[in-house]
Amino acid sequence: MKKQKMLSLLLMFLFTFSIALGQTTAQESDVNEVFSIYLLSPNTSAARNQWSVLMEQMLPQIGIGIEFHESTGWGNIAPRTWSYPFIDYDYIPTYEHGGYDILFVGWSWPLDLNLQSLYETTAITPNGDNHYQYSNPVYDAKLDEYMSELDTSARIALAYELQAIMYEDQPAIPIVYPRSLFGFAEGVVGIDALLIASGGHRVENWDDPVDHIIKYGVPADLKEWNTYVQESFYDGQWMQAVYGAIAQRAVDSHVWEPQVSSDFTVSTVIDDKINVTVNLDPDMKFSDGSTVLPEDIKYSYELHMTPAVGSSSYGVLTHWFPTNDSIEITDPSAGGQILFKFDGIFNLWDSILNLAAVVDKSEIEPLISAHGYDIFNEIPGTGNVGWSLVKSCGPFMMDEFDSVNSVVKLVPNPYWADSAVSGGADPLLDEFYLTYISGKDTAVAELISGNIDIMDAQYFPSIADFTSPGVEGMLVKDPSHQEMSINMHHPVMGTGELTPLGTPEAAKYVRKAISHACPRDIIVEQILEGLGAPATTAIPDSVVGYDESLDPYIFDLDLARDYMEMAGFDITEEEVGIPGLVLLSFLGLVALEFFRRKYKN
Repeated sequence: MKKQKMLSLLLMFLFTFSIALGQTTAQESDVNEVFSIYLLSPNTSAARNQWSVLMEQMLPQIGIGIEFHESTGWGNIAPRTWSYPFIDYDYIPTYEHGGYDILFVGWSWPLDLNLQSLYETTAITPNGDNHYQYSNPVYDAKLDEYMSELDTSARIALAYELQAIMYEDQPAIPIVYPRSLFGFAEGVVGIDALLIASGGHRVENWDDPVDHIIKYGVPADLKEWNTYVQESFYDGQWMQAVYGAIAQRAVDSHVWEPQVSSDFTVSTVIDDKINVTVNLDPDMKFSDGSTVLPEDIKYSYELHMTPAVGSSSYGVLTHWFPTNDSIEITDPSAGGQILFKFDGIFNLWDSILNLAAVVDKSEIEPLISAHGYDIFNEIPGTGNVGWSLVKSCGPFMMDEFDSVNSVVKLVPNPYWADSAVSGGADPLLDEFYLTYISGKDTAVAELISGNIDIMDAQYFPSIADFTSPGVEGMLVKDPSHQEMSINMHHPVMGTGELTPLGTPEAAKYVRKAISHACPRDIIVEQILEGLGAPATTAIPDSVVGYDESLDPYIFDLDLARDYMEMAGFDITEEEVGIPGLVLLSFLGLVALEFFRRKYKN
């Protein structure tokens, strides 16, 4: 009996060991290494560090070996990519020759989809940002159409076509679209969170039905006094509510629509230039009841284009409007007309109509004459400037600027309901505050206690921070993406000359294989802890013109291996030992069952 018991235990051990060994062996790569590459990644992001290491483990499973993975600073990455010196080669070579093979990198975007100088042939580094060295004549021709298309709907249709080309060619293999996480008090309504995240919110639609007061906690001091000195994103949040502009972003669609204007139209191309005609809303008023006039629009732009003012919009505006005569008043009356004469063709022309917040010329011009440009550095409500530089033609007006505690209090512009854009309605809120709060933990506590109603995403909270009753976390699309940049001069992944087929089509199969070997869902759920979405193209899903019909390349190692074989590679390696181990496991089960029955009772 003792011998039988020992044999039974031995068979049980063999069975368990064989199963464990079989599972371990099955997890090992069963493919040949058909070529090897170097990986390059910046060490500035903990999450990116993790998914670059994950891809280092995935690529050998489709036959791509990793010679070395350099995780380093930007100072070492730039000379291999967009700052390559072009001494030994007249193109960016592979990593072992001083360039790169695959680069893990992320890009930030505006909401308007400006594709110029990224992927077209003429923008190949050093002439632009095309460090991929991607060249596709079909893409180039379609981009030329896109860059000259002045109609928004037609431009978006062309953007879809461009994305389809990139989706097929994969010179930039997208990984994830990050998400920002805001904290909100339950019951707050009317908020387009993407417009908050991009600095173009429409606070006139916001409300807290309980008390009609919203307090927004931000992680930076509020210390920029007016639109002409504004560089901080957070000071821009109160300015967005106070200052009016010709155009503003529409809720949900995020295209440009009138604000202080009644309409705006673009001309056909005339001698390689365009004109934009703006008709003002005759009922748009400043917060003191005075009417917004065409001279206020022209003067507001001229101030931004004055070097002594120091506006961050100076470079963009003077590029399109070289002189003050580029902006012409064609009807000076209330509800009059202004003509913007662009010095060239700009397909995103309507975005320029948001770059100059409107101020009252009748107040500002005399102040500058008397006191100079120093008034732009004075705190609102103080000194010589008083409240003139924050006089509102937006939905709210400034009531208090506490520069010591970094608190800004806004109240409704009493004349807002007169404007066409308001639809005859006052803002829903009675009071709106921006307030500086130091540190994430304090901000979370303030939100839970009800002292603030919105907690900004740049506190970098986690979903677990918003489990208390009365608060909720909101994921917001971020205008950015993370990708694997492919060096299109790599002889296997780029040109395909060293693939068995020796063709560019074979190289594209390799890039598709890499894309299918990327476990995007795992990266989102485990590395980003849900703060992201699988990416489809190297264009964020937040931008105007993103094609939502495209699906991410699925994570499928078998499909990835199929693409490698379509490129001509024989990556299959005969499995060794698995059948024998499975047989041993089966025999072990049979033997155990035999002994169980024979010695039962």
